[in-house]
Amino acid sequence: MKLGISLVIFFLLFHVSKSFSQVTLRGVVENENNNAPIPYAMIFLSNTSNGTLSDSLGNFTMIIEEGKHELIIKSMGFTTLNYEFDHSNIQNRLYKFKLASNDLELTEIEVDSKRDRVWYNNLEVFKSYFIGNSTNSMKSKLVNPNILILDDQSVQRTLLAKASQDLIIENTNLGYTIRYLLQTFEYNMAEKKIFYGGYSYFTEHDGLSKRKVKQVETNRKRAYEGSSMHLLRAIYNNSVAEEGFIVRRLKKIPNINRPSEEHLDSIARNLRLGRPTPYTFEEFARLKKLPKTIDQLEKKPVDLSQYITKEDGGKITLHFEDYLQVIYTKAKPDPNYVLPHKAENQESLIHFLNGKIEIYENGSFSPPFDLLFEGYMGWLKTGDLLPLDYNPL
Repeated sequence: MKLGISLVIFFLLFHVSKSFSQVTLRGVVENENNNAPIPYAMIFLSNTSNGTLSDSLGNFTMIIEEGKHELIIKSMGFTTLNYEFDHSNIQNRLYKFKLASNDLELTEIEVDSKRDRVWYNNLEVFKSYFIGNSTNSMKSKLVNPNILILDDQSVQRTLLAKASQDLIIENTNLGYTIRYLLQTFEYNMAEKKIFYGGYSYFTEHDGLSKRKVKQVETNRKRAYEGSSMHLLRAIYNNSVAEEGFIVRRLKKIPNINRPSEEHLDSIARNLRLGRPTPYTFEEFARLKKLPKTIDQLEKKPVDLSQYITKEDGGKITLHFEDYLQVIYTKAKPDPNYVLPHKAENQESLIHFLNGKIEIYENGSFSPPFDLLFEGYMGWLKTGDLLPLDYNPL
């Protein structure tokens, strides 16, 4: 089985579970140092379109759906606050949220506006691996790239990125403006691995024509179908096959024909020093190219309901030790998705880094960095991201 070379560990620091029950959260945002109200602070549930601003006295009100949430509160000059809670714990009272001053944030905002050629090259790499190269991604624009601090020197063959403010992404195809609070970005150039994550808040584009609204709805549905969010919702509802997914177990068996890394290093050292070795340079190069593991794919689809544990309080955990090959049969890959071979369906590989995750009804999971995606799902980036309160119906 062949998959794309790009790997991605993509985590969003949130988990939400949407249902029909609602509660009202009333709060006030205050300065931790002097208890003074903080006006016009940005408040939202991570990776949703549910958000608001505090008023001139720091007060705010939000309607909270049933489930677990992560509330994000951000204001210039203060440390961003993230608060995890369950809607059932919200009481009819006023909650006070204290923000600590952050002088460092104020100084980091004054980033030198001069950029050299290397910075612009790194910017293109960042956009390629953060926003992506899909049809939706190519129609997305990073509005404020100059706030990015791009570092390709601290770690060998690795690009690191951070931002002094939230990134603003205009996604024309999906009709959203995304404010993304980037927490981490790391691109390993040698291994082609991506690791990034943060908090995102979606706002709808206003004033669209009826024709544009219809096109946006079509694009959103297309982005949703076959996505990791779609798959996890299907697993939660035990409707994987009905939703168009074929899921098989894949084991990676150590390749006995490939010497160990220690043995290969020893051969390389002997060749470099001119010492006797049973291998020529050509034979050594062939051994180095051999895969470390061989894929063993089961033909019969996996019944994931057998690996689900339901605990008291509604907690649902998915336990799985091997890899999952996931094929979505109801849609073709994006035209920009390039593979050495022609792919008729969206094909992905998912690895559970610690053998289990907790999943939620809306398609999120926890811990937020415990799934590794390869293939099609790993190729999709922020340009195809949908809020967790998106409903294709």
